[in-house]
Amino acid sequence: MDAQVREERLGIGAFRLDGGQLIPAVEQQVTLYGSGERVALVAHALTGSSRVREWWPGMFGENALFDLERWTVVGINVLGGCYGSTPVHAGRVSVRDMVRAQARAFDRLGVERLDLVIGGSLGGMQALQWALDFPERVERAVVVGAHDHHSPMGIALNALQREAIAIDPKSGLRLARKIAMLTYKSEELLNERHGRRRDRHGVDRFDVEGYLEHQAEIFEQRMDAHTYALLTHAMDSFDVRDAPAPQGPELLFIGISSDWLFRPQDVRAAAERFAEKGARSEYAELRSDHGHDAFLAEPTSLAHILKIRSDVNRQCS
Repeated sequence: MDAQVREERLGIGAFRLDGGQLIPAVEQQVTLYGSGERVALVAHALTGSSRVREWWPGMFGENALFDLERWTVVGINVLGGCYGSTPVHAGRVSVRDMVRAQARAFDRLGVERLDLVIGGSLGGMQALQWALDFPERVERAVVVGAHDHHSPMGIALNALQREAIAIDPKSGLRLARKIAMLTYKSEELLNERHGRRRDRHGVDRFDVEGYLEHQAEIFEQRMDAHTYALLTHAMDSFDVRDAPAPQGPELLFIGISSDWLFRPQDVRAAAERFAEKGARSEYAELRSDHGHDAFLAEPTSLAHILKIRSDVNRQCS
């Protein structure tokens, strides 16, 4: 493994979920990159892991967001995840549970304060929850492609995916992934990449069908059906619209122009709600045809937005 990467499985002791269930001994799978003085938590999305550089490689490098000479970047597999952290077999996990468990992991690491918490989708929910629950420990929270509650459309789509898994965990997980992939892409992108063309590999189907089948095959090999159902429930339960404004952390909400799962107008509305309550809350928009997945597909554009905001804030301070 790269000398700049180290992994740890940290025990954080007994942990009681928001729903009341007690997990006697919890471990958090943690991956750390770099050795810089500034510390960033990169919270992963629904199917991610602590290995941030594997699923968000474009955010690392000399001209990217994270120069590992200046930053220590931390990824933590969420509580209940299937990539090293303790699974949760009974009860449900909330986004708040995930964040409280992460905070305990940072206690074990001896890290008192985070310069940045950033994430997209479910990761964005975690970033916002960090600012709300631990404002004294967070300098800046960046919420990408997410807002302060999951929408009825998002809940409905997740419910359909869980229903498929309940019918049959194996084939249901494959169908769930196909449904999810459509929510992550825009119609413009599907038209450009696939159109009505026949399958590129010569199979008797449309090319877009082949794309979905390929995604399902990959997903079946790496994802646990119970974990997927657990974490989609966590997304559905997320609603912090009535939370008091965090005093201290800067909040930056980034909407994606072609995202129909977390619509940019809803992301903007969340930023405005917190600003009206007195938080230092701003909105920016990532212009892209990639849909919800743009935060993964266009890291250079995302890093550019963040750099501009950082430069502006330094000039105004």
